[in-house]
Amino acid sequence: MLVYFAVSNFRSFKERAILDMRRTSVKGSPENYQGDLLRSSVLFGANASGKSGFLRAIRALDYLVNHSANFKPNKDIPVYEPFMLDVGYQQKPVEFEAEFVSLEVKYLYKVKFTATKIVYEELFFYKGNSKALLYLRETDSDIKFGDYYKGAKKTIEKMLLPNQLFLSKAALNNVDALTGAYDFFDQILQTVPFMDSDTEDDLKRFYARRLAEDEEGTFTKRFNALICALDTGIEKVSVEEMDWKGFDFPSAVPEEVRGRIQEKFRYDIKTSHGLFDSGRRVGSHTFEVKDESTGTKNLFALGGIIIEALEDGSVLIIDELEKNLHPMITRFLIQIFHNPVFNKYNAQLIFATHDVSQLSSEVFRRDQVWFTEKNEYGESILFRCSDMEGVRLNTPLDKWYITGRFGATPIINDMELLIAMQD
Repeated sequence: MLVYFAVSNFRSFKERAILDMRRTSVKGSPENYQGDLLRSSVLFGANASGKSGFLRAIRALDYLVNHSANFKPNKDIPVYEPFMLDVGYQQKPVEFEAEFVSLEVKYLYKVKFTATKIVYEELFFYKGNSKALLYLRETDSDIKFGDYYKGAKKTIEKMLLPNQLFLSKAALNNVDALTGAYDFFDQILQTVPFMDSDTEDDLKRFYARRLAEDEEGTFTKRFNALICALDTGIEKVSVEEMDWKGFDFPSAVPEEVRGRIQEKFRYDIKTSHGLFDSGRRVGSHTFEVKDESTGTKNLFALGGIIIEALEDGSVLIIDELEKNLHPMITRFLIQIFHNPVFNKYNAQLIFATHDVSQLSSEVFRRDQVWFTEKNEYGESILFRCSDMEGVRLNTPLDKWYITGRFGATPIINDMELLIAMQD
């Protein structure tokens, strides 16, 4: 589970911003947390206020841990995106910090990096309430290893390039002492970018394969149950293997490319709906998934992600969870994470949304709600609803937000438009 994530000098976040998943002393909704950690958090804010940027920071750290071991020499770090609206910050290091629990051990991980190199990296773990160093890396210094670090040291340090994380390189070389920390990024943390059509199609194909290869398994049963429960009219989801025998590729397409295409589009999702005659059910009718509504197609991608997260106890990061979904379906998906019957392994959901109907004490505790706002200098800040004065258990959060009492809403100045339209 994620304890907190902090970022500095990344995109519109000039100064340190922290999303804290530790519950506060506010009352209400005990099902929304496990121990001291919240099961979900939601980010609200105007367009371009920093919601997506903050989630992108989490995704950037995840990318570095999982991929930097394979970065080539003298190549830029692709996720270096400093705050560009202050000259003094344009070349300063980006800073990420995360505290998390993995394999029942709590870790603290900090990284600072520029466009070309990692300038600082440290990893601690906790023994009870005491923090113990695993390693500390600073520019132009040998890596300092703690007493609890066991495994290769100098061998990995010699192979390590300036643009690579030690955690990433050590995992590639099977350092057991770092397995728990690496597994958090490799196995537990799931970051989903904005659900555009390409992402949605890729996910549908991925879950089509999983449904086909696990036809009678738990995932397939749960996926079917979720899709059919959401009033889509679908009674069953199935998968068919594509028949390529009658398909003729253009002669110019190489055999290798044909094979890749056939493998990528090997399985096709089908949906079954009830078939009626004068109000009497007479059977079922099968549709291609492309014939379903936009919202239903989105559910095929999102549903698979959510079922996987619940099965694995993942930390799921999604930008604009509500895309093409009815608010009641969005609310249902959120509350799945708050229900300990569904969420047995303490998965967490962190997402950004514009769906104000979800801003309710029936869905969230005040310490689960966060707002992003951008000042006149283009700097984003992140603040917590429960930290604001006057916000109580019975406060109508949606009404306060819409009327601007929390800030974090767009300020629309139509004067220039009125003048331009009159010219």
